[in-house]
Amino acid sequence: MLAHLHPRPPAPVDPVGQRLHDIFGRNPWDFLEAPAPSPGGKPQWRTVKNYQLRPRLLWQRWQDSDTLIGVRFKSQTAYALIDLDVWSRYRNAEAIAQLRAGLETIGITRTILIRSSHSNGLHLYIPLPEPVKTFDLAVALEACLKAQGLTIANGTLEIFPNPKPYGVEKIIHYNGHRLPLQPGTGSYLLDDDLNPMGDQLEHFFRRWDNAAAQQDMDALRHALKIGRDNRRKHRRRSHSPNNHTVETWRRDLETEIADGWSGPGQTNHLLQTVVCHGRVFLGLSGDELYSHSLAKATSLPGYQRYCGHQYNIEYRVKAWCRSVENFYWPLGEKPTRDTNLYRQPQLSVNQQRAENARERIEQAIATLRQLGNLPSKIRDLALQLAAAAHCSLKTIYKHRTLWHPDHTQTTQERCVTTPSEGDTALPDATDPSPLTPVQSQFDQPEPLSDGLLHTEERSMKCERVSTPPFKTLFERGGRGERKHRFPQPREAVASMTTTGTEVQAAIQAQVHALGWSLEQVRSFLRSHFEGRDRIWQLSEAELQTYLYYLRTESLEHA
Repeated sequence: MLAHLHPRPPAPVDPVGQRLHDIFGRNPWDFLEAPAPSPGGKPQWRTVKNYQLRPRLLWQRWQDSDTLIGVRFKSQTAYALIDLDVWSRYRNAEAIAQLRAGLETIGITRTILIRSSHSNGLHLYIPLPEPVKTFDLAVALEACLKAQGLTIANGTLEIFPNPKPYGVEKIIHYNGHRLPLQPGTGSYLLDDDLNPMGDQLEHFFRRWDNAAAQQDMDALRHALKIGRDNRRKHRRRSHSPNNHTVETWRRDLETEIADGWSGPGQTNHLLQTVVCHGRVFLGLSGDELYSHSLAKATSLPGYQRYCGHQYNIEYRVKAWCRSVENFYWPLGEKPTRDTNLYRQPQLSVNQQRAENARERIEQAIATLRQLGNLPSKIRDLALQLAAAAHCSLKTIYKHRTLWHPDHTQTTQERCVTTPSEGDTALPDATDPSPLTPVQSQFDQPEPLSDGLLHTEERSMKCERVSTPPFKTLFERGGRGERKHRFPQPREAVASMTTTGTEVQAAIQAQVHALGWSLEQVRSFLRSHFEGRDRIWQLSEAELQTYLYYLRTESLEHA
């Protein structure tokens, strides 16, 4: 009777569409959509509340290259993801390896890395073999990453699902995220070195099943319980240890350590035991704790035969040391655990915007310094920084301490060269805080527009970027499949982590190989970068895109 009153919506005919809905279609309400932006544009996301994202509609919207689609979490989920923006300091192969090692401390042993869109942000998916409580997973991930010393913030590292507050007067939704590998969005599977590996959902689902099957759910369930319990308020308890209980704990730890490995799948538990013993009963910390734990673990019985993580044992030990030092303290000392560790920092919206802007400006400054083609006037430098950091001039001058020569310590650290010959006027000696001619003219600029704010979306992580790579180099086939792959061999793809002088040198080598004149180079730049024809006008991401275009051009003329 109930089944008749509430029939299940029909699934897509295509099995791939069915699988997409099975994973990401658990919450059909309050989904997100946006028209596909023009190259370099920013999606205008909106929440759809008046109808459901039914299975066949989800599959149709995912295939439509003119519409972007996103979903939210329900009370239970069988996956999570970690979002790293293009400007994040964690967006590199080494940091991601450390992040993955940290996740293994709570039983997450396999993840899937993709490029989320043309903006070059990254999504690290965490597939699970069974649904768990969404909020428990959110707080467990938050505690795990904070224990590793990672900063969770907009524009740096974000967790989906997010540890949202409970809505008393109104419903507060979990933040939404875009669907992976949607055609035309620049989303690709990546290897451990951040190189593209294709964009087919079938390949994504094969990796999904393999990752989900290898998660340590016993360890994860334990972490979910601890994360949820630490969110609750507890009565203050005495910190005086019971001698009998402490001695029993010591003997138990030493017994487990002495027996070592007796089979596969024991690395996480044994490393935690070794590090915990060294921290609590030997009073070790920092490098001493790491050195002791590494030497002890690798010398235990069965290590050579059964430990399946010998290739990255240093990463694993470091991750456990960071985690244990945030949860345990030497016996007899005052507890050092901070109960606020698991609470989301209550930053205001303006503080979050300012922090995000500072990070983008710092990255832009580093890029311009490496290129070395800096303008001679402060105004020109400010314009370059505004373009590279996607900020307004008002924001650039608000954070002048990051780049203005009056706020740098030494001449070598300044971002600009000396003023040009035309700037010869001297400040008034009677002025208690004289300004240079350049400062007096430009230090208080008018904003570029009254209503434009360069901020991150609360529900989606999308921001305006330069002309995206790859998009115009492919031709779409049926159902979002690509008719063509990368036009060059795998080793010829420019690494997404290559920066600075290496990119500039590679660009010069490609231009020399093509035999282009200066006018040909400028014409090529104008046609690909919205009329800009100087290399110093390009951001770091655009330089990598420029190198990619040059290599493609070389192959086409070979």
